[in-house]
Amino acid sequence: MDPTKKLSVSFLWHMHQPCYKDTLTGKYLMPWVRLHAVKDYFPMAALLEKFDNVKATFNLVPSLIEQINDYVHYGAADTFLDLTLKKARFLTAEDKLAVLENFFRVNFKRFIEPRSRYFGLLIKRGVQNTSGRSLKKKVNDFSTQDFLDLQVLFNLAWFHSISIDEDVNLKDLVERGGSYAEEDKEYIIMKQREAMSGIIPLYKKLQDAGRIEISTTPFYHPITPLLCDTSIARVSSPGIELPKKRFSHPEDAEWHITEAIKYHEEQFGLKPCGMWPSEGSVSDDVLEIMASKGIKWVATDEDILFNSLAMAEKKHKIAAAIDRRIIYQPYKFKKNSNALSVIFRDKNISDIISFNYNEWDQAAAADDLLAHFKRIAQSLRRDTDRPIALVAMDGENAWEYFENNGRGFFESLYSRLDNDEELEAATISGHLQMEPPQKTLNRIFPASWINHNFKIWIGDQQDNVSWDYLSMVRKDLATFTKEIRKGSSSDEGLRKAWKELYIAEGSDWNWWYAGKAHRSADNPFDKLYRAHLKNIYKFLKKPIPDFLKISIA
Repeated sequence: MDPTKKLSVSFLWHMHQPCYKDTLTGKYLMPWVRLHAVKDYFPMAALLEKFDNVKATFNLVPSLIEQINDYVHYGAADTFLDLTLKKARFLTAEDKLAVLENFFRVNFKRFIEPRSRYFGLLIKRGVQNTSGRSLKKKVNDFSTQDFLDLQVLFNLAWFHSISIDEDVNLKDLVERGGSYAEEDKEYIIMKQREAMSGIIPLYKKLQDAGRIEISTTPFYHPITPLLCDTSIARVSSPGIELPKKRFSHPEDAEWHITEAIKYHEEQFGLKPCGMWPSEGSVSDDVLEIMASKGIKWVATDEDILFNSLAMAEKKHKIAAAIDRRIIYQPYKFKKNSNALSVIFRDKNISDIISFNYNEWDQAAAADDLLAHFKRIAQSLRRDTDRPIALVAMDGENAWEYFENNGRGFFESLYSRLDNDEELEAATISGHLQMEPPQKTLNRIFPASWINHNFKIWIGDQQDNVSWDYLSMVRKDLATFTKEIRKGSSSDEGLRKAWKELYIAEGSDWNWWYAGKAHRSADNPFDKLYRAHLKNIYKFLKKPIPDFLKISIA
């Protein structure tokens, strides 16, 4: 087959965690950077490295890289790590309660049920997510050895089989299944830190070898169209109720984009060509900023394309029988003198991988995915252009639902793609070099990849309150900045305060409002969000406003 007629299969694996660190205390309040680093970030690159002809794009969010580096270079710790390293015989009643509440937070089907000791400890605690008074009564039912085993089993469950296969001691700990010693915990944490220390070097090595492309995201993962102007949410949701205070700070969006590019170059030695906007969120203003900063391509969801074309034709609805072949090509977005390419993901295929294949035989799932790609290639064979099928999805959250963290799926998929005659696994930039865009979009429909609107992050009462808090705190910070810069005091506190604001602009806090997490005063994301806003006042030695002391959730 003519190699120029192959379908480019382009995987974009998006890796992200919000800032879990209370920058005032230096403590990480949640462990997910550390645990996903061991289970996903290192193994995802290691799996691809085995297949010489398979290329992919990995999107590494600066807020994630920053935290990985904090663990690797500065000995960062989190509350779960502290609970792990504390000797079981010295655990307080409060510690024991925290262990019972949190150390079963892994996929039940894949990591608890198959391990008899872990499963037995869960039965002893209660399978339902018990808490409060009823759980306190059960603490005394657990022996010191029970707690020690639970400390080990929880952390062991987050290791990928790649790491276990390559380490005889980890393999022994898995096979032993229980009766662990304190030294076993120390070894496990040492291996976690070792895996974390290999992440950035491995990705850089694969990048420099031309095996992968590394793209980036605005620094702390904000919904940049809403930072530019919250009222833009009404384009996709005309009847939406917006916050009382309009937030419009495109300069903040520009900061996140500029600093992401700068940090990325520091880490990987190259400026990023591409950007996955947080949650695929785009608007004309955001794309113009990205293009002006040298970004060459942006990826988002197919529904953005459909709505952009409908908007250009002044239609209110997407055509019922739209020709899906239009998503398998790049488009040029140009506004004023700045231009970039926009690639649109195949939502159906991306969602099948995310939500369906975990229940399949893994080799059969890989075969089914390739069959989808080949049907796309056949439907486009008459076209003169080389097509691209983009799969864009979270690179960490789906795999715990797969058998063996999806290892069998990836090994089957990549081995089949390695020498396929109709398909070629390509990076996005690699494809664009061969096939630059032929069609132009003068406007982009402003929305995210979720339901082609912004309703996850704005419009609900809790979300709107959080935006109003952000507006009020930012106004205070701007006032403090003017006062401080008129005086002679150091700008160090001011720099830290602005960093806290940018962290608070991240998307994850509002993701967990609006009923997406339990509505109670102990919503950890609510606590973290307000902690970042409170820290602004603490760094500047200003009184904390009363409204920040009340849970939004």
